[in-house]
Amino acid sequence: MLKRFLPRQEKFFDFFQKAADVLVLTATQFHILMMDPDNQQRAVDAISAYEEEADRVAHATFQLLHKTFITPFDRHDIHRLTSTMDDILDVINRCALRFPIYHLKTIPSNLVELSEIAVQCTKLLKKAVYRLHTLDKSEEILSFCEDLDDLESKANIILLDGEKTLFAEEQDFKQFFKLNEIYSQTKNVIDSCQDLANVIKGIVLEYS
Repeated sequence: MLKRFLPRQEKFFDFFQKAADVLVLTATQFHILMMDPDNQQRAVDAISAYEEEADRVAHATFQLLHKTFITPFDRHDIHRLTSTMDDILDVINRCALRFPIYHLKTIPSNLVELSEIAVQCTKLLKKAVYRLHTLDKSEEILSFCEDLDDLESKANIILLDGEKTLFAEEQDFKQFFKLNEIYSQTKNVIDSCQDLANVIKGIVLEYS
């Protein structure tokens, strides 16, 4: 209880917001990659650069956490928030790196739609993260997280439709394997966004 009345290190919120900014930029490049696979290397390189930038932000956050006595949230919550944001970037980067290996030239419309949902999810997360500095915005934050849950449910329907089409129509085994993996990894991006939303909801419910 005493910690609520002591000075706290506001730099954490700068790091959270910077990580959220990079998250949206990365998801946007991921969507561009899906829409324009002919120019995939440019998007893949941009995603890798953003992932490295996110790693630097996470490292700086952990360093600050190590040397700060008074923190805005419990140390475990800060660690989970930072790690989960970084995890989303890692998933996107791992998926993007498969494109040059798989030589994908045609992307199913369902995959493009899933990547667009991923962008929408990261934008909701950014809005939530930007409001964490004041718990007066707790209802707004929880609303953003609920909207993200709705997007995740929509993504499940799109994924099942895409997999159904893939199983029914794709005759080339290698192409089937490649696209099935991209579907799985893209859904993992959205699931990771939902994981972050759950972390944020936990923080809001604990401290508001």
